[in-house]
Amino acid sequence: MYFADHNPPHFHVLGRDGAAQVRIDTLEVIQMAGKVGRIQRRRSMSIGKLTHVRVVGPQSLSLSWDDKRSATVDLASVIAARASLGPISNPVEFARVAASDDGWSLEWPCGIDFGTAQLRRWADEQSGKIMPAKDFRHWMDRHGLSLNTAADALGLSRRTIAYYVSGEQPVPKTVMLATEGYDHRRAA
Repeated sequence: MYFADHNPPHFHVLGRDGAAQVRIDTLEVIQMAGKVGRIQRRRSMSIGKLTHVRVVGPQSLSLSWDDKRSATVDLASVIAARASLGPISNPVEFARVAASDDGWSLEWPCGIDFGTAQLRRWADEQSGKIMPAKDFRHWMDRHGLSLNTAADALGLSRRTIAYYVSGEQPVPKTVMLATEGYDHRRAA
């Protein structure tokens, strides 16, 4: 934002091939310059707001996001692993879930909430689009790999491996497939 800039309140996004002005309140692109096509513009501004939530099981939800992505997320293992989530282990309380007014989270009246980014990550892990961090860590432990040796084995940086192990970054499907290839080569 710039001092004494024009309304509505907005921020500027600068890219390699263009620039945009985006409204702060709605995240609508209000001005675009450069060689960014309509499809690219929509993808770049899709930030994963929830548009629909429906309970489909005792601890499972059907979710839809603003980029037309839909998925079913089973929260049973998440709820079982954390005592603080005990209230939503009750099916009656679990069924009281709702998307927040702004679409950035799911909320229960008991005060528990999950952000959309985490929900999307769980959906991607459960569908096999990304590898769960615990599975990646188990793969390293099974082969006795340190951060450095795992990085060498996969052709990645040590920092990237550390991000995956900590869960700070999702483990992409390409890396998941590389770990399977590593296992196969070791077994041969």
